[in-house]
Amino acid sequence: MRSGQKKWPAALREAHAHLPWLGKALGMTSLEGCRDRREALERIARAAETAGKGGWVLAHSARVSTWSEGRWFERSELDRVTGDRPAAVMSFDHHAVFANSAALKKAGIDSARPDPAGGVIARDSRGEPTGLLLESAAFEMWGMAPEPTPAQWAQLIPRAVSHLAGFGYREVHDLFAPRWLGPLLAGMHDRGELPLSVGLFAPLQEIESQADESRTWQRPGVQLLGGKIFTDGTLSSRTASMLEPFADAPLGLERGKPLMSAHEIRAAVERCDRAGVGIAMHAIGDAAVRTCLDGIAMLDAAIRRKLGASRKVRIEHCEIVAREDVRRFAELGAVASVQPCHLLSDIETLRACVPDRLDRVMPWRDLIDNGLRPGETLLFGSDVPVVGADPEDSVQAATFRGRKGDTVSIGSGQAISHEEAAACFSCEKRALDDR
Repeated sequence: MRSGQKKWPAALREAHAHLPWLGKALGMTSLEGCRDRREALERIARAAETAGKGGWVLAHSARVSTWSEGRWFERSELDRVTGDRPAAVMSFDHHAVFANSAALKKAGIDSARPDPAGGVIARDSRGEPTGLLLESAAFEMWGMAPEPTPAQWAQLIPRAVSHLAGFGYREVHDLFAPRWLGPLLAGMHDRGELPLSVGLFAPLQEIESQADESRTWQRPGVQLLGGKIFTDGTLSSRTASMLEPFADAPLGLERGKPLMSAHEIRAAVERCDRAGVGIAMHAIGDAAVRTCLDGIAMLDAAIRRKLGASRKVRIEHCEIVAREDVRRFAELGAVASVQPCHLLSDIETLRACVPDRLDRVMPWRDLIDNGLRPGETLLFGSDVPVVGADPEDSVQAATFRGRKGDTVSIGSGQAISHEEAAACFSCEKRALDDR
């Protein structure tokens, strides 16, 4: 669970990764486009020079798999360019943070500190923290840095929403919404400043309180749609929960990091249902997808039928799905809410970590052929900020299974037609109207 994660709304997290004005406004440095560790460290060093005494040095969008070394820098290297200022560098997927010695000390992370529940503190051969933190350990570290002020949010959210509307989106779903976001968006709606509809998914631990509070701010174009849970991590961080070992995983993460059991998932669905909302389940690896389906299957048959009819149970990402689990989506009434655009940026990662299972990567052809309906039970989205917001990226990935101009493709047998891909984006306001 992301109980310690910095609660930035997804629309804003997308913008800070891809819009220079937002990263600058929040005092963070983007590492997007860095070719190696040296270039990343040079950018961080420049940020450290302008940071106030004792102020945090924050960087984001580190895509380590594309660096020439293919690995993070050493903690001593980060210490050298940041000095005694606490520094935290977030990976592009938001599931890993690399911290310097000052930040680790501030968080009380040393050789004696055990891994937190649902997290990993990477250690060297002597048991000392290397600086790399995964999942809940990463969220805890990032959450220690200062939050933007309410005044900053009030200025930045409208610009982020306008950015998304500029791509033609008529509906946006925020998949980890802080409790202040609904009232802020409602105010924009009332002033005629909201150019699209917004559906919010709150952290599971806040679902009852946010559901109660939402009665005061819900509008026709701003609604609380559900709760959000995380059942595994990501492929890039090798924390996605897998049925078979990764080809290149570090010791201890051979099959990733499962974060919830089927029983816990069933309880989470029931909890959201009692609050009168749906649920979105982050699941990237095939073991996590199976665990989500197992949890749904454990529900009372009447609840499962009700939720299936209203399409309120969503499994997010579904990047690797075992062949025998494909048919279970339609059978159990589960919606697959997916982002084919990940394929474009993750080709190298996929070939490195699951070279023997590329035919199971993003199996949209199989899911449609086994009963999922484009735009109804198979939905496409952007998954900002991990990737950009342009919907054409997902259409490209879903139809060509690779980048423009490249001869490399991933699972070409899972390609779908342009018409099917477009339909996956055409759900319009259905998810909101179904409430």
